[in-house]
Amino acid sequence: MNQYLSSDSLKSLAKGQLLGKYGTVVGATLLHVLCIFPLGRAISFIIDTNTLPGIFAYTIANFLFGLFAGYFLAGLTYMHLKIACSQTPYVKDLFCFFKGDSSKILYIQAVRSAIWLLCPLPSQIVGYYVNLSMADIDYATLTIENFPVSAPLYLLYIVLSVLGVAAGLYFRFLLLFPVFYLMLDFPEYTAPQLLKMSIQLMKGNKARKLYLSLSFVPLYLLSFFSCGIALLWVRPYKNVTNANFYLDLIKKKNQGL
Repeated sequence: MNQYLSSDSLKSLAKGQLLGKYGTVVGATLLHVLCIFPLGRAISFIIDTNTLPGIFAYTIANFLFGLFAGYFLAGLTYMHLKIACSQTPYVKDLFCFFKGDSSKILYIQAVRSAIWLLCPLPSQIVGYYVNLSMADIDYATLTIENFPVSAPLYLLYIVLSVLGVAAGLYFRFLLLFPVFYLMLDFPEYTAPQLLKMSIQLMKGNKARKLYLSLSFVPLYLLSFFSCGIALLWVRPYKNVTNANFYLDLIKKKNQGL
C-alpha cells in the first residue's frame, strides 16, 4: 500500500527543489509584499474600527483587498507548483493571472475572504460594546466590584474571538488549502466544483496539514530575530513544501489510496 510522504520528506524535497531558484522566489516574494503591504496598511490606518460603521467598513474594505490579493496568491501558487514539478519559475509568474478570464479566481477568493472576515466579525461587534462600556472608566477607582463590563459579556467576547480565529484558520488553511493548486491542475472545472473538490481532497488529511504547518513555527519565530528579513526565505520554503504536500495528496488520490 502506498503511504503519504512524511513532513520531513516533504521538507527535504522542497529544499532540493529550491536549490538555484531562491533568487527568483525571494525576489517574487519581496515584490509581492511591496505590492500588497502598503494597501493593507492603508486600510488599517484610514478606517476607524472604534465604531460599528467602521467595523463594517473595515470588513468590506478588506474583502475587496482580499479579491485583489487573490491574483498574487494564485501567481505565487503557480510559481511554487512549478518548482515542485521541477520546472523553472519566473518572477513574472506572480502577475500571470492579471490577464485573461479572472472570474474563477474572483469566485474562489471571494469565498475564502468572506469566510476569513466573517468568522471574527461577531467577536469584533461584541468587542465594540466591551470597549464602549469602558470608555469613561476612572481607572484610579477601578475595582472588581465596579468593573463596568459584565462577566458574561466579556466571556462571550473571549469565546467568540477564539472560535472566530479557529474557524477562519480551519476553513481557509485546511479545508480550502488546495483550491488554487486544483484550479491550476484542473482548468476545466468550475469554481464551485474546485471548492467542493478541495474539501473532499482534505478529508482525512487535515491533521497532517496542521502538523506540517505547525512544524514551521520555530522558523517563523527565529525570523523575528532578523526583523522579518529571513521570512523572505522561510515563506518560499514553506510554500514549496505545501506544493509537495498537495502533489502527494493528488497522486495518492489518483492511485486510489
